[in-house]
Amino acid sequence: MEATTRAEPAASPFEQARRALSALEREEAKARHGLALLEWQEEQLSAAARRGVEKAGKREDLARQKAAQWGVVREVRERLHAARRNYEDLQRQAVELQHAIRREERAVAQWQRQVKNTEEQLTRWQRLLAEAQARLEQAQREFGRLTGFPFAGPAP
Repeated sequence: MEATTRAEPAASPFEQARRALSALEREEAKARHGLALLEWQEEQLSAAARRGVEKAGKREDLARQKAAQWGVVREVRERLHAARRNYEDLQRQAVELQHAIRREERAVAQWQRQVKNTEEQLTRWQRLLAEAQARLEQAQREFGRLTGFPFAGPAP
């Protein structure tokens, strides 16, 4: 049996930013959960210390882990804020492009109306020109019939 692969269409920058934002939000939640767990462990150690069974090494190790976890949370938050700004910028660009598209659609429609009106005017002028040329030819024939000479006016 052959393995078939189906190529997915490339995601738009907007969709990529949305996915990155979602991934970072999940990562932040995970980091915050880890921090909450460490804080709970710290509370348990504090309770044990009050009972006199605390080990100093365990408390210091927990403090280091908590500090490291806070560093992770801060780093993820910074990346999350950057991703949100990027996503918001893309949303703003999309709205601006939608406005530009509508504006250009109106301009195209206006120019199409102008072209149509000009074509209609040209058609009217061509009809008037044809009528004037027919009258000219009729007058020239009439002139030739009356005078016996063909009309020798300027060439049209």
